[in-house]
Amino acid sequence: MFLALATIGDLSARDHVLTIGGGYSPSGNQISLERNVIFFEKLRAEKLGGDIRHDLYFADGNSPLPDLQFEPEGGEVPRANLYMAGLFGSERGIANHYRDNELKNTRDLSSPDAVERWFEEEGSKLESGDRLILYVTSHGGRSGNKDNKFNTKIWMWNRRTLEASRLASWIAKLPEGVRVMTVMVQCYAGGFSHLIFDENNEKKDSVDRRVCGFFATVCDREAAGCTPDVNEANYDEFSSHFWAALRGKTRMEEPVGHCDYDGNGKISFEEAHAYAILTSRNIDIPVKTSGAFLRVHSRLHSEKEEEEGLLGLETPYSVILERAGKVDRAVLEGLSRRLDLKGENRGTQARDGVSALAKKIRKVEEEKKAHKKKFDSARGVLSRDLRNRWPDLENRYSPGAIRLLSKEKRQSQFVSAVEEHPRFEEWSKLRAERSKLSDRDLQLSKEYASWRRFLRAFENVAYAANLPVICGEAVVGTYMRILAAEQEGFSGN
Repeated sequence: MFLALATIGDLSARDHVLTIGGGYSPSGNQISLERNVIFFEKLRAEKLGGDIRHDLYFADGNSPLPDLQFEPEGGEVPRANLYMAGLFGSERGIANHYRDNELKNTRDLSSPDAVERWFEEEGSKLESGDRLILYVTSHGGRSGNKDNKFNTKIWMWNRRTLEASRLASWIAKLPEGVRVMTVMVQCYAGGFSHLIFDENNEKKDSVDRRVCGFFATVCDREAAGCTPDVNEANYDEFSSHFWAALRGKTRMEEPVGHCDYDGNGKISFEEAHAYAILTSRNIDIPVKTSGAFLRVHSRLHSEKEEEEGLLGLETPYSVILERAGKVDRAVLEGLSRRLDLKGENRGTQARDGVSALAKKIRKVEEEKKAHKKKFDSARGVLSRDLRNRWPDLENRYSPGAIRLLSKEKRQSQFVSAVEEHPRFEEWSKLRAERSKLSDRDLQLSKEYASWRRFLRAFENVAYAANLPVICGEAVVGTYMRILAAEQEGFSGN
C-alpha cells in the first residue's frame, strides 16, 4: 500500500505524498503492486520534484524475507506437478515464485498502527494550504457493517484491515486547511469515496475540509489489476491510466493519447480519471467523489416524480450533452463510440444494456455451477483410482507422495497413469471448457463495466443539473468545492 501527499497553489504550501501498498501475505502480494509504486514514484519525481517527501508503507516493510509473488515469463510447470495439483489440490498459483520486494526507502510495513503513527507524527506537522495525496495500491474487502456498505476496508500485512471510517477519523485530525486527494485501486475502493462525509458516513455532515478522490471501482465490486505477471505491458488497472495521463507517458514510456479534454493546456485529476475510464478495458467502474456526493444529495427524475424540470435517464442525450462539462462530455461521447450508442434515448439504452448483460453474467454463473458437478465427478474418479495405486496419495504431503514428484522415474509413471486413465480425456476436456467459461465470464464483466461507466457518467450530469433544484446553497457550495479540488493537478502538468 502506498500513501502520497501533494500540494499546489499557495507558494508556501507543500506537497506531501503517502503511499500504502502491497498485500496481506506473500501469496497476496503480487508483483503488480510493487510495480505500481515504482511507476507512481516516476511520476512523483518528474511532476512534484525530488524535494517532495514520499512516505511508503508496503507489505512487510524492510524485512529481508520473501514477501512478493511473481510468475516468470516462459516458466513451465512439469506435467506431474500440474496433474498432482489439479487432481488432489488446486492449480491456482502453481507457477508462482517469491522474492523480497525491491522498493527503496520504505518507511515501515503496511499496518493500521504504522499508518496511524504517520498521521500522528507527520500529518500533525502539515500546515494550512498543504495537500495530502494518498495513493493506495493494495487489496480491499467489503464492508462488514450492514448499515453502511461504504465502510469498506484495505487489507494490510498479516491480514490486518483498515476500514474507511478509521481512515476518516485520522483525516479529521489533520490541521485545519490541509487538503486531501486520494487515488485508490483496491477492490471495493469506492467505499472510500464517502471520506467526504464525517466518519465516512453519508448520514452525517459533509467534512469541513477540501477532500476529493478517485477510485478504481464502486463499493460492491472487485477491481482489476493484481497480478503476478511480470510483463507490465499487460497491466490494465485504474492507476496505470490515471498516472499515465498526468505523467504524459505510460509504464512502457510511450506517449499517452489526447486527454486535455477542456483544452486549457493542463491535465487535471478529473481529466486523468476520464482518461482511465476511456482507455481501460477491464472490469472496473471508476468513481470520483463528486459523483458520490451527488448520489447522496441529488436525485433523478422518475415517473413518480411530481416536481417538473428534473433530468433523468429518459432525458434526451442532446440535453445531457448540453448540460455536461467538457470532461464529462468527452467521456459520454467516447463511451458512446465504444458501445455504438446512437440517438436521443441513450440513458435508457444504457440502463437496458446493463440489465441485459447482468442476466448473461448470471446465466454463465449457472453454467459454471452445472459444469463443476461434471468436472468434480471426473476428477473424483481419477483421483480415487490413483490413490488406490499409490496409497501414499491419501496425504499428498507424505514422503511417498513427495517422491512421486521428486524422482524422475516415478514422475513418468505417475504421468502415464493419469494420461492412460479411461476418464483422462473427459477430465482434460472439462478443464478446457472450465477455462472457456471463465474467459466468457470475464469478457461479459468487462462489457458490463463499459455500460455501467456510461450510465454512471450520464447519471452524474443529470444529478448535477438537478442539485440546485433540490438542495440549498450550502450543499451546492460544498459540491462546487469538491469539483474545484478534482480540477486541480500537479504543478508540473
